[in-house]
Amino acid sequence: MRIKCADCGKEFVQKEAHHKICFECQKKKRADGHNFDGLPAGYLDKVAGGYFDEKNCLRVEFVGEMASNVAKSFGTKLKNHQLRRYYGHVKAAENRLNMTGDWPSVNIDIKKLGAFVSEAKGKDKVPDSFYKFIDGNVMQIQTRHDFEAFVEHFQAVVAYFTYHYPKNN
Repeated sequence: MRIKCADCGKEFVQKEAHHKICFECQKKKRADGHNFDGLPAGYLDKVAGGYFDEKNCLRVEFVGEMASNVAKSFGTKLKNHQLRRYYGHVKAAENRLNMTGDWPSVNIDIKKLGAFVSEAKGKDKVPDSFYKFIDGNVMQIQTRHDFEAFVEHFQAVVAYFTYHYPKNN
């Protein structure tokens, strides 16, 4: 059966039902150091290891090359408005936290992102890499400090996504 590649949109022969991207895009992802799930190799391990270095500062890779590679992993299946909707939810929570200081309430709001992205993934509206990005980071957030680090990381991912896919409406 011929289908369109979820990343580049080019038609290819789908040999098995789970094949969603063409051979060329799959080869490129492997060359770029991506796992089969699309996220950069070891990304979720780094998130699970925490956002902070030994001085309790945000590790620079979360706003640098790693953020760029995460943004690339979303491909063209994720649209700019979808990414901005999730980022907008995070920024609204950050604003509420800054205004009220009510971390427990904001924490619940952030945990809802896991449910929202699960629904979108179930409807095949977002790529697996984006689902894993949100889910993995939401699980990592335990404190206000973690949340503030995630906001910085997510901001960098959004900026790099816009750079890599400027016309991805």
